Amino acid sequence: MPGIYPNQLAQNLKPLPPLVLLWGEDAGALRQAAQQVIAATGVDLNDPFAAEKITLTDLLASPSRLADSAQTMSFTSPHRLIWVQGISGDESGATITALTQSVKTALEFPLEAVTIVLAVPHALEKTSPIVKAIEGHSKALAVRFFVDSASDISGFLRTEFNAAGVAVEPDAIQMMASGLGADRELARREVEKLLVYAGDELPITVAHVQACLAGAIPADAFRLAEAVGSRNRTETDRLLQHLIHQGEDLTPAFSLTLKHLQSLKTAQAMKARNEPEGEILKVTGKFRAPRNVQNEFLKQVQAYPPARLAGLSAYATETLSQARSGLLDPTLALSRALLGLSA
Repeated sequence: MPGIYPNQLAQNLKPLPPLVLLWGEDAGALRQAAQQVIAATGVDLNDPFAAEKITLTDLLASPSRLADSAQTMSFTSPHRLIWVQGISGDESGATITALTQSVKTALEFPLEAVTIVLAVPHALEKTSPIVKAIEGHSKALAVRFFVDSASDISGFLRTEFNAAGVAVEPDAIQMMASGLGADRELARREVEKLLVYAGDELPITVAHVQACLAGAIPADAFRLAEAVGSRNRTETDRLLQHLIHQGEDLTPAFSLTLKHLQSLKTAQAMKARNEPEGEILKVTGKFRAPRNVQNEFLKQVQAYPPARLAGLSAYATETLSQARSGLLDPTLALSRALLGLSA
């Protein structure tokens, strides 16, 4: 069917298309749209009989893999989901050609009770063969995402800060917009990171932005600290694997987690002295945070084992000694320590 734009996506998911191509410059918007399509299928991604994740590497090794999978029936769900992953947009022309051929082969067969989700950032044009093939199919759907302008991103940032109830100086918004490009998902993560960094030092200023955006700490490191504090081992492992895959040094993430756990320790001590909740939030830098962030922090204060926090300093010293000893891979030492803290 003819190509559409992002604001038309929801209305075109009923009935579900057999294949949805998401393409364009805004990689963050593509990832969000992929999740929207996946949610619309109602398929549980953890159900191996109803959902399948196929990587670009898989398709290069076996060009017919996509077509074969699309013809496989699900025994646990009325609909089947195939999510093609691992496409960065930096692939060679030959690789995109191979991907195109896999998609064309799949489209040659009747596609019933299945949805293939395929996000391709940066690499395609309106005249690309894969776009033309999908737009020429009677039921498949192609959605184009245009790059946001600086004014679009500025407006998006203001909306995110307003939603958090946090004041921010106009110059700080301008600096963020100029440094983030067009990726809204990246922009949202940087807002989250900045909120944690600034704490109760409001309004957010250019100095906050310079210190935070210029720093080497990725947004997922902040999420990792929260996952450890909430003792969510599964999420901790997922974030660790993502950081490692991105080539990040885990030392900043480990330090950030230790800082977060130290705040929990301080809060527990204040709580034991029956000090008011408001004072606890002030001392730990959570007083100006959104209420849901405060509630999650207080929940962690209540649940995290005090005995483990009592030995935090020694545990940190031992872990860092191992990571720097040269006898053990630093990534392994820090990963193991963070998983231990999340247990």
